[in-house]
Amino acid sequence: MSKVYVGVGHGGTDPGAVGFLVEKEVNLKMALACRDYLVKRGVSVLMAREDDSSVTLTESINKCNAYNPDLALECHNNAGKGNGFEVYHSLNGVTGKILAKNIEEEVIRLGQNSRGLKTRKGSTGSDYYGFIRLTVCPAVICEGAFVDHPEDYKMIDTDEKCKAFGEAYARGVLKTLGIEDTVIVTPPDETEPAGNKGYLVKITTDALNIRRGPGINFEKVGMITDRGVYTIMEEKEADGYTWGRLKSGAGWIALKYTKKL
Repeated sequence: MSKVYVGVGHGGTDPGAVGFLVEKEVNLKMALACRDYLVKRGVSVLMAREDDSSVTLTESINKCNAYNPDLALECHNNAGKGNGFEVYHSLNGVTGKILAKNIEEEVIRLGQNSRGLKTRKGSTGSDYYGFIRLTVCPAVICEGAFVDHPEDYKMIDTDEKCKAFGEAYARGVLKTLGIEDTVIVTPPDETEPAGNKGYLVKITTDALNIRRGPGINFEKVGMITDRGVYTIMEEKEADGYTWGRLKSGAGWIALKYTKKL
């Protein structure tokens, strides 16, 4: 399983940049959305903080390195009355630069302009930012928008807009890891008795696609990766398969890869 570390800039007694918004609050909203998006797609995620607590840079880096992730990103927002998104990566480029580019592309799709991919050299000639220099994996720092710009802050002034940024970061991570952007479904309340409203099946394969409709031409909207028990509410024949509609509403699965209970 791929692992990602999500740093969250500032927090607790450190508000970060303050303008029309408080940076530490926006950073956390983006980071939580990024985490949730990745977890739903089978990625293991560790965060620097999950609430308004104080975490020093050293503590965050140590936590990241102990976790030994494949990639790391840190959520920040900017100040200085500029506008737009920017992302910092290592002077060495390579995977970190690829991650930065993939994230930038997703953010641009939100309608945010980009100030570009950036690096910063310290006085010793190495990377200036500790989160990039000292982490054991490729790492980037994302600066979503300027909290003190009278227009740019509007890109992130609601929970939904912050969520969109966090999910854009997550999509960039998935692309870098080579992971399909598909929700992996695990059984929540599927094992309850079906009664007269359906029947139970047990999955007999390790990976079963969920499609939007009953047929191979319908879009894949998820995947079942356990051999759990699910409730089927309806059947349809298409493309040489019998398809079953999941009780959860997630979509349809080919019943060839299940056993009726």
